Amino acid sequence: MSAEQTIEAPEEQVTEPQAEVEVDAEANAEVEVSAEAEAGADEDLLEGPIVLGDPDEVPEHVSPLPPHGPQGRAGMVTIIGQPNVGKSTLMNALLGEKLAITSPKPQTTRDQIRGIYTKEDTQIVFVDTPGIHEARSPLNRAMVGQAIEALEQVDLVVVVIDVEKVRDGWKKTGMDPSRGVPAPTNAEEAERRIYRRDRKLLRRVRHHTDKFLFVLNKIDNVRKTHLLPILATYAAVEGCVGVVPVSAITGDGLDTLVEAIAPYLPVGPRLYDAELLTDRSLRFLCAELLREQVFHKTRQEVPYGVAVQIEVFEEHPGVTHIQSVVWVERASQRGILLGKGGAMMKELASGARASMELMLETKVFLEVLVRVEPRWTERLDTLRRLGYEG
Repeated sequence: MSAEQTIEAPEEQVTEPQAEVEVDAEANAEVEVSAEAEAGADEDLLEGPIVLGDPDEVPEHVSPLPPHGPQGRAGMVTIIGQPNVGKSTLMNALLGEKLAITSPKPQTTRDQIRGIYTKEDTQIVFVDTPGIHEARSPLNRAMVGQAIEALEQVDLVVVVIDVEKVRDGWKKTGMDPSRGVPAPTNAEEAERRIYRRDRKLLRRVRHHTDKFLFVLNKIDNVRKTHLLPILATYAAVEGCVGVVPVSAITGDGLDTLVEAIAPYLPVGPRLYDAELLTDRSLRFLCAELLREQVFHKTRQEVPYGVAVQIEVFEEHPGVTHIQSVVWVERASQRGILLGKGGAMMKELASGARASMELMLETKVFLEVLVRVEPRWTERLDTLRRLGYEG
């Protein structure tokens, strides 16, 4: 519709006055309340709910799991680690659903994302966090702040270690796991052996908790003979309550990890309904799916200068209408994202739309706009408007 077009308001409807209706005094007597009845009304207050409609028309709700038993456990577990160690991939694998976006690039995760694992008498609320890194820009400081905040008021902290990087780091220092490495004699020796950045991360963790569980991820890329001395070293670190080797890609060790976490959760009822997978909105998850495509299909600084907002999220029978805005810092980034004749953005949007339809289980009508917001990663007011704490 053009700016000149107008919509004519419908003519006002006039209701003809209705004839007066006589009220039968005898019929009306049925609803009169005597003074004595009013005095005793408190004794007859309705205890149950007021029910309107036919209960037989409502299908019985069947929960996928029965309620917790008296010894059921539920609690919060933060997943923390260096960038690109596989934290989001690990949480997705534990849940059996893709919830957090992933990419080979570091710092893909920007927000805390809670994933809810529920099975029989155990409910674990995993909190996926941005990777801990040297934060220079306000955006990066906000990301690290999200990770540190997730260490507070949780029942256990899971520290994810990229065992492949540990092996390679040991080789550079002349400590080759393939030739046999003796177990550390004490906690101090063990801590000296671990990755320098992991030592720095542990100092932050210990500000909030005196116990943590190591997860050695990516064991599918490391020989067992290389893994054993690394496992023994991390097990000897002060504050470690266990070490679980896993592969988030193949699923090896995930059941063992759940079993290792459960004893550290308090006995009590579930924190969330058994059917719930996350406390994040569909609007947020769809924005993340579009941002994931940018991380997968662009290079250099472009993905780190991108934010996504969902401005319209309307669910209709058979289709969901989503209107999104991709924010960039420079006009050159906008040109890269659009591509010649919009080819790049069509490819990005098509990939995102397919993921959205898979998640929402319905067709998606997706609109994407690309706009420039100069230096948005450095401006606190813009960071807050885009959903990042400054």
